[in-house]
Amino acid sequence: MPPRAISIKVAREDDLSSHIGNDGFYFDLVDFDRVRAFQIPDNTTMSRLKVLNDSSPQNLSNNDGLVFLKLYDPEQTQIRYIGMLFVKASSRPSDILPKLRSLAGFCADEEMELYEEIKSEPSAMCEALDANITFSESQIGHGDIICYQKSSKSLSHHAYPSVEIFFKRIQDLKAVVLGEQRKILALEEEVARLKHQSDLQTEKANMECQRFKRERDNAVRQLNELQDQNPQIFLEFPITNLLQATENFSDLCKVGDTEYGCVYKGIIHDTTVAIKLSRSDILFQQEVSILRQGRHPSIVNCIGKCSEVSALVYEWLPNGNLQDHIVCANGSPPLSWQIRTQIIGEICSALLFLHSREPHALVHGDLRPCNIFVDANFRSKICNFGMLTLFLQPGNHQPALTARLPYLDPEFLTTGELTPLSDVYSLGVIILGLLTGLPPLTIAKKVSEALENNNLHTLIDKSAGNWPYVQAKQLVVIGLSCVEMMREKRPDLLTKVWSVVEPLIRKPPAAPWPYVQSAVTGSYAPDHLICPIRMDIMKDPQVASDGFTYEAEAIMRWFDGGNNRSPMTNLPLANHDLVPNRALLSSIQEYLGQQRQPGS
Repeated sequence: MPPRAISIKVAREDDLSSHIGNDGFYFDLVDFDRVRAFQIPDNTTMSRLKVLNDSSPQNLSNNDGLVFLKLYDPEQTQIRYIGMLFVKASSRPSDILPKLRSLAGFCADEEMELYEEIKSEPSAMCEALDANITFSESQIGHGDIICYQKSSKSLSHHAYPSVEIFFKRIQDLKAVVLGEQRKILALEEEVARLKHQSDLQTEKANMECQRFKRERDNAVRQLNELQDQNPQIFLEFPITNLLQATENFSDLCKVGDTEYGCVYKGIIHDTTVAIKLSRSDILFQQEVSILRQGRHPSIVNCIGKCSEVSALVYEWLPNGNLQDHIVCANGSPPLSWQIRTQIIGEICSALLFLHSREPHALVHGDLRPCNIFVDANFRSKICNFGMLTLFLQPGNHQPALTARLPYLDPEFLTTGELTPLSDVYSLGVIILGLLTGLPPLTIAKKVSEALENNNLHTLIDKSAGNWPYVQAKQLVVIGLSCVEMMREKRPDLLTKVWSVVEPLIRKPPAAPWPYVQSAVTGSYAPDHLICPIRMDIMKDPQVASDGFTYEAEAIMRWFDGGNNRSPMTNLPLANHDLVPNRALLSSIQEYLGQQRQPGS
């Protein structure tokens, strides 16, 4: 069995030369952490270790020994290892001066100062040596370190002219560094302690926050339940809540300024809200009175009020008002025909709710797209209802009628009387506006003429998408009937309007337009020849699993894009199989042949 090995470190000459004066190492001989380690058998005797080389003197006594030499250069402020010497205890430092001058490269008569390095890392001391007394008397023995330099008498202009001063400077620096290290360590420990304490407090704060949020959510839920049971319940907010939420009603928080009041965006109890500061206490009381008569999903929800400043706190509707979406203000994308149809249904539903109030119907009176807001899910909610009549009372500020005029019941302008049929007129203008995207003034005349001339497709807003023809025509007819000049000719909202609109928002779309303009011929081709994706005459018609026919390239791109629903119905497709529609291809070829004939 081989003997066990042990690890030893042997400082070589190159270690002595490279360590001293480098990387902040000045004292002692080597940095033992950087000395190379060797493996030797653990039964190796010391006599077998060759510590001295073959040229070592053989006549040394027990008091004689090896001393190590360091040279200090005041000009470079540098100390370095320069060699070693075997000295006899009975000899004097003056005996080795020639050798020291030779090692340092000094001239033969150079005056020098010698010091003994007494204490090593982490601090150091040195003591001047008398060159004329023996090493034994100076207590210089085996393994001691002698530092020497040129005489400091001629070097007083240097910052650290002697070994002694240099060592003190290094020792002071190390003391400062050590102090800073201890300070940093103490600070790191304090930071760690504070972080741990902060983590505990944060965890506790988060738990408290979650508890408060749960309590708030429960309170809101209970409030909503109570409001459903008793619409007259309102939260009463202190003015401090509103001032904090709006930064003292700062213009930076203002999002609207109308005849009804200034609207601010704010946060109350971690909930984003809209705060409307009414123009007068009369307007405030009127709106509170109306809002207390009930709640409806398509009427903006009032969370509470602040009687001190005549303010109402509403739910925040992030998608702005319908008017901005119709004209695509601020770069907003156009609403799809599905959303527009849904909005028409929601407005009808809200008006039915208002008109059915007892003992007297509530009339909105100012139904316009700017008074219809859209929530995060593009559900519409109407607001500012029942206020116009208050404006028209003697002594009150008269409202601007220019923007309202296209939506106002013509009979109201002559009689000053608002009825539920006045809202029906406004609804008709909004329906036609959603269908066409046209300005409200004279919109009824333009749409009526297009319908009579079978040119309805030229007016329908193409940005809404491929609006199904049957559905669009139904809405056009309803819209035109609502904008009759005489009230008695307008349809009943429940039996004539809602009965048509309600099914449209519940069923998938019917077939699209009967005629679509072709990019190939420039004329309006029959719809059944047109690909509903590319909106052009098909070249290779293919029937998909939804029963509709598409251009082969277009439907395959639809599938390649990861779409698994019908482009027409938005219902899931059973598969991606395609069947050539040869009968339709024959019809397309026949139609194109007719279009190429002269005079066609």
